[in-house]
Amino acid sequence: MAATSECAPLFLGLDLSTQQLKGVLLNQHSSIVYEMGIVFDDEFPEFKTCNGRHVNGDTVTAPVLMWVAAIDLLMSRLKATGLAPYICGISGAAQQHGSVYWRQQGVETNKQLDPRVSLRQQFDSAFAVLESPIWEDSSTSEQCQNLEQSAGGACELARITGSTAFERFTGPQIAKIKETQPHVWSQVSRISLVSSFVASLLIGDIAPIDCSDASGTNLYDIQCGRWSQELCDSIDPHLVQLLGERVVMANEVVGQLSSYYTERYNIRQCPVVAFTGDNPSAFAGFESMFAAGRSAAVVSLGTSDTVLFPLEQYPYSLNTSSVAMQHLDGHVLRHPTDRNLYIAMLCYKNGSLARDWVREHSLGSSSTWAEFSNAADTEPMAPRAFGFYYLSTEILPRAKGIYRFEQHKNGSIVCPNGTRYQPVTVFSTSNQGDSHWSDARAIIESQFMSMCVDYAHKEMGAMTGIAITGGASSNPTLQQAVSDILGVPVFATAIHTTKGVDIRAPAMPAYGGAIRALDQHMKLTATVSKDGSKYTLQHICSPNDRKHAVYVQALADFEFLRNYVSSGVCISGA
Repeated sequence: MAATSECAPLFLGLDLSTQQLKGVLLNQHSSIVYEMGIVFDDEFPEFKTCNGRHVNGDTVTAPVLMWVAAIDLLMSRLKATGLAPYICGISGAAQQHGSVYWRQQGVETNKQLDPRVSLRQQFDSAFAVLESPIWEDSSTSEQCQNLEQSAGGACELARITGSTAFERFTGPQIAKIKETQPHVWSQVSRISLVSSFVASLLIGDIAPIDCSDASGTNLYDIQCGRWSQELCDSIDPHLVQLLGERVVMANEVVGQLSSYYTERYNIRQCPVVAFTGDNPSAFAGFESMFAAGRSAAVVSLGTSDTVLFPLEQYPYSLNTSSVAMQHLDGHVLRHPTDRNLYIAMLCYKNGSLARDWVREHSLGSSSTWAEFSNAADTEPMAPRAFGFYYLSTEILPRAKGIYRFEQHKNGSIVCPNGTRYQPVTVFSTSNQGDSHWSDARAIIESQFMSMCVDYAHKEMGAMTGIAITGGASSNPTLQQAVSDILGVPVFATAIHTTKGVDIRAPAMPAYGGAIRALDQHMKLTATVSKDGSKYTLQHICSPNDRKHAVYVQALADFEFLRNYVSSGVCISGA
């Protein structure tokens, strides 16, 4: 594929996710010209990864040299397309929370790369830790407790950093390495997050960490906009220097492309814009499609479900009686590109895998998603019946198991409003005509009503709209349920073609990176705005007011039962 003057200049967005390295090329109209992916298991069998990582009980890591090799391979394939010379800016994203530990030799090697030799060969002795801890790791419970104690408690840690201590966060991971591998720790010269690590490889120097990804470390003082000296010192007195004192916005230029890539891959020297975490980058990509002055929540329905939404005010304060301080679940991050905003991030581990489990167990292993949708496309079950489906230990709330409840005049569980519920192992037939209460409907209501509850814990203002994405987002029944339960219009990314509008989502973290590179190019060259963008947010459905009113009335009972389930007093029944 050869480039023409019609598609130049181009902007490269990268996303180093768990399973692959993705790349997208945008033209100046923010239309995708080319997409590529390097799947780690397929391309690098010598590292013996499963879905891009190594799992040893609660310890989950990824080979850092595999990531290095993937950068080279993607660039070589990019060169083969003939598009490389037209690239005028690069940015991107990576999986959040993971960390890379440089030896001083690696820092120096990165500054003087030989374009005749592969990155993997040159970085063979560059890293003190060859297996980087990643976001799936949950082996740092002890370090989490220590960090909360150093902060003065979980509430104080959340007030400072936006989150209570989480095993996957970078701070506890760093502490574990120092405590359990002192001989390795003594070799560490610098520490990068996975996002800033990719940027470091591209600029030939240690790139600064951006503020939004720093918010996922349990070490960053979100309101002050700098590393918390106290928290960092509780791990190591030199940790701020190891991380790098400078923290940047995700739309700042952090350097120019290293000569290694200009000479080896024929890419012109161009600005490299800061890399950030995959979720903040995706959110920034969606915001580029919003109408001027408007924002919305982003709901990603995938293996896990994620909700991202902007906050004008920081929700955690010294007022411990506030709603937000009473509910420290979820995370608050610095907005990647707007210094005056924050982002709330709600993560639900039991997403599509739980929906798939319900489909198989309620409709049969050979059932289709069309059959699931048909079973789920009913009148609201709430407040007459609720189901909770936590196959894996859930994040919001912290609970595990399958639970079902039905209203019953003699029920053993009494809500504050006096409504009684009884635990059941299977749902009974509804009194509404011939319809049946089903697990298919119950799981959808449960998942989206949880989003309502947790949104209200962080943001007092009404939600204005939802941009929906992820593998399950194309299901019309789920789309309408999201709209009915949350009470807002739902939008999806769409591309305008000669045949009309096609609902289609790009790889959003990489797309968000390419958009930031494009925006910087426009600023540096005084180019006019990106009119004519082919990617837009297309309205796909609006709430049914009658059904939404039912869910609003049912929400208090739902939250009470969810708390009851997470308290541990209820016995699971599949």
